[in-house]
Amino acid sequence: MMTSEEWEDVPTDPDWESDLGYEMEELTVVKSSTDSQLIFLPEHESQLGEEEFIVIHSDSLRDLRR
Repeated sequence: MMTSEEWEDVPTDPDWESDLGYEMEELTVVKSSTDSQLIFLPEHESQLGEEEFIVIHSDSLRDLRR
């Protein structure tokens, strides 16, 4: 976890891996058949933990790839 001083030093447009320590992962997108929600799941079930998925309304989805 970053300290507040380290966070202040991060560039405004940080690199996900070198600045923030994130690793890019392939995700499977599952569309709900009952409403317009999407569920993002990791590629391998062994990577799925209690809080390691996202449920989002499709109107909130934004493509952040560079």
